[in-house]
Amino acid sequence: MISIEKWRFSWTLVATVASVLTLVSVVHLFLFPLVPSFDYFTARQQIQNSCVPIKESAEGVTNRVWENSPPQLNLDHRFPADLHNAVVYRNAPWKAEIGRWLSGCDSVAKEVDLVEMIGGKSCKSDCSGQGVCNHELGQCRCFHGFRGKGCSERIHFQCNFPKTPELPYGRWVVSICPTHCDTTRAMCFCGEGTKYPNRPVAEACGFQVNLPSQPGAPKSTDWAKADLDNIFTTNGSKPGWCNIDPEEAYALKVQFKEECDCKYDGLLGQFCEVPVSSTCVNQCSGHGHCRGGFCQCDNGWYGVDCSIPSVMSSMSEWPQWLRPAHIDIPINANITGNLVNLNAVVKKKRPLVYVYDLPPEFNSLLLEGRHYKLECVNRIYNEKNETLWTDMLYGSQMAFYESILASPHRTLNGEEADFFFVPVLDSCIITRADDAPHLSAQEHRGLRSSLTLEFYKKAYEHIIEHYPYWNRTSGRDHIWFFSWDEGACYAPKEIWNSMMLVHWGNTNSKHNHSTTAYWADNWDRISSSRRGNHSCFDPEKDLVLPAWKAPDAFVLRSKLWASPREKRKTLFYFNGNLGSAYPNGRPESSYSMGIRQKLAEEYGSSPNKEGKLGKQHAEDVIVTSLRSENYHEDLSSSVFCGVLPGDGWSGRMEDSILQGCIPVVIQDGIFLPYENVLNYESFVVRISEDEIPNLINILRGLNETEIQFRLANVQKVWQRFLYRDSILLEAKSQNATFGRMNDWAVEFLKLREDDVFTTLIQILHYKLHNDPWRRELVHQKKDFGIPQECL
Repeated sequence: MISIEKWRFSWTLVATVASVLTLVSVVHLFLFPLVPSFDYFTARQQIQNSCVPIKESAEGVTNRVWENSPPQLNLDHRFPADLHNAVVYRNAPWKAEIGRWLSGCDSVAKEVDLVEMIGGKSCKSDCSGQGVCNHELGQCRCFHGFRGKGCSERIHFQCNFPKTPELPYGRWVVSICPTHCDTTRAMCFCGEGTKYPNRPVAEACGFQVNLPSQPGAPKSTDWAKADLDNIFTTNGSKPGWCNIDPEEAYALKVQFKEECDCKYDGLLGQFCEVPVSSTCVNQCSGHGHCRGGFCQCDNGWYGVDCSIPSVMSSMSEWPQWLRPAHIDIPINANITGNLVNLNAVVKKKRPLVYVYDLPPEFNSLLLEGRHYKLECVNRIYNEKNETLWTDMLYGSQMAFYESILASPHRTLNGEEADFFFVPVLDSCIITRADDAPHLSAQEHRGLRSSLTLEFYKKAYEHIIEHYPYWNRTSGRDHIWFFSWDEGACYAPKEIWNSMMLVHWGNTNSKHNHSTTAYWADNWDRISSSRRGNHSCFDPEKDLVLPAWKAPDAFVLRSKLWASPREKRKTLFYFNGNLGSAYPNGRPESSYSMGIRQKLAEEYGSSPNKEGKLGKQHAEDVIVTSLRSENYHEDLSSSVFCGVLPGDGWSGRMEDSILQGCIPVVIQDGIFLPYENVLNYESFVVRISEDEIPNLINILRGLNETEIQFRLANVQKVWQRFLYRDSILLEAKSQNATFGRMNDWAVEFLKLREDDVFTTLIQILHYKLHNDPWRRELVHQKKDFGIPQECL
């Protein structure tokens, strides 16, 4: 039996609100007969809040008193949504619920006192000089070619697969070597007995190269026949390599084999004669030396980027995210042998993120053993050790990793952490698949997707074995980054509860299979016993992050993003691969899921192989596969720009936003960066794939007010698509090491709006207090630094 509840009402208030509701309803029906007004729901919520139940009883329901409940913020009233149902916070239009919470709660967050543990555990034999000691765990992180508790055991990584009568150097692999193999890294060099023994002999350099079989065809390499007579020659009239003097070669006094070049990191020049800095995570934070991609930390420091101080470090050199700190030194501290851990009290704002210091096979070794210096990094260095930014789209993973390691939101205290980041560099795993025999995808039937899944599963197994944090929430407070074309489609089933950071937000609501046209990345062939049956993206827990775009000082100085409406003469613009119907087009019909091909069929503005234009080509519509010499300027002179998939995601969304062009998204059921948190209706046009034939009519049908509104919002959010934080970390490193400030650094220092990393922190803060699963947990008492009513 349900008893009649006793309520305390303010009847005058009820009568007043009822009158208001009646009036609002009449006006609402007159003006907006089909959509409930926001004011209606606000008034309704106020009525509910004015009626406070004293007692209730029912079968299976325990008595409870609500009078002592924390006061509720009336965020609806304080932060009303606009006509597009967006609430603006820090100049960006957010989905209303998120924007309200950020405006009312994130904006007033305060620092809290946090105890950080400074590690003092020692490692066996101090890692024998062949690794870095993790002073939190007392475990060694060994360099390439070494292993064991004290890094004293040698591992030999072969350059070649086993030989056969037909293939004396084994089947092809990137590391294939007919000369000297450095088995610590599986890299090929000229070797002893040559004038330049440390000069790389990469891939085709050491083998016979055959001329093209027909005009226009490429040269071919015979991997069964070494070309030692040439590369070892001292005869200047023959194309040599290992004994060639660079000065004589540059003066054209001797010949050299053109297939030989300088692919390995840390070397520059046509003949690898110039030593330069290698690329390491945060360039070792000023507390170590970058040895080919692996940070060799100074005494007293550890971590993948040497950013974590131990008790042996100087407190004056601690990173900003650990300063200022108050140190508690135990009375019984042991000065010799194993030093005790120290507690440092630091003030920090939540959310707090714990970053696992994983074994190096998930990060540093992948960087140290790269056979191509441009693989999976966003920068290299020139002969002056100045930063050369790359266009590697997957460089976002490196940028994010560096930002979170140097962030004031990072914590070493897992007990206080709100989130846990698991740093696996999948962009390195995939680009390095089949780099060397020890990275062979042969056991995975050549599938790089399967090989990558295995890495993530091993990382999961490591953290559940060595840390206590996973099982507390079944991994729901853990974060993983999948940067490759199809994102987390091939995440192992064991980690799917976690938050996935991706570039590909395919919910599989329409495209429920692998969408890549590259067979080695296809995940359809991965067994469900390993992958499970999860989607590629879950908008309730995951997030799409922007792809990496290299810093361009000219573009920033030109302020193309701010190009006004009157200078945008092109209605719609798309420049990219349009498939097999066009010269140099991708031949696979599955490329771009056929979307780019459909667009070109309707609106192609340059002739296809048959000399035909699109059926609806128009003067102010550009859809072309011809490479533009002024791509950024073309985007900035357009009103709308196409955002279509490639092999999975592409960087077209970022291109559009960064040039101030309104993105037109055409990919059904696939989320774009921030689409589940920002209010896309405020700055994006989305049409379904079936509406492609009507695309231009839809765009021409938008009134000028809507166009101006979206253009204005693009100009407000564009900096949230830049990895400014990571770029400024590199600027700081360059300035500290060499005392210089490059032009890109000068331009990025002028930017003031929130970037990718700051946006993510805001999203994590919202999730910390609003994810439904967190409300089910019994929290230990923590100081969250926000008002009680925000919790």
